[in-house]
Amino acid sequence: MIRKLLASTVVGLALSTGAAAQVQFTTAMGGNDHWYQYVAGPVTWQQAFTAANASSFMGLQGYLATITSVGENFFVAQTVIAQGHTAWLGGSDAGNPTNQWTWRNGPENGQAFTFTYWHPGEPNNVNGGEDYLVTNWGSFGSGAWNDIGAPAQPDYAVGYVVEYSHPITTAVPEPETYAMMLVGLGLLGFAARRRKQNAAT
Repeated sequence: MIRKLLASTVVGLALSTGAAAQVQFTTAMGGNDHWYQYVAGPVTWQQAFTAANASSFMGLQGYLATITSVGENFFVAQTVIAQGHTAWLGGSDAGNPTNQWTWRNGPENGQAFTFTYWHPGEPNNVNGGEDYLVTNWGSFGSGAWNDIGAPAQPDYAVGYVVEYSHPITTAVPEPETYAMMLVGLGLLGFAARRRKQNAAT
């Protein structure tokens, strides 16, 4: 219950800062049928990460977008972020050797990048380190990536892109669990009847 309240509060805050409508990248468009949403912010990468992972849409779990193809990259950069603003994505090299980038949430969590679209000269890890990924660097709608943010610029704040793809799962007992419970109850009932019969004789 507390988690649901926290999630709804975070989503409410996101909406109050200017969240756009969700847009689907359909298979008819050459996409993956995932839904995407731009939230204007401004927020740091860590704040965007928390808010995105606390969000949901039509029973799908939200997370900071993980871009794995050129088509997805330009759909996000030009359609989802309709104004072409710079925005956070779910990648980072924090805790990794410099410029060994991985996705930090969603279905690709922990996976190294298999597709990149770095702006020329990036990632460059300037001024002691830039550990977080943005898109649309350099010009609006370009889809070019840049490393920025902490530790060199911990207060750098922009909007972010939420991706929704896999259903939210809750802990539901497996059928085998129910069967074991019924067997256990049956054995307890049998033992109670035996005790009652023994007491009567």
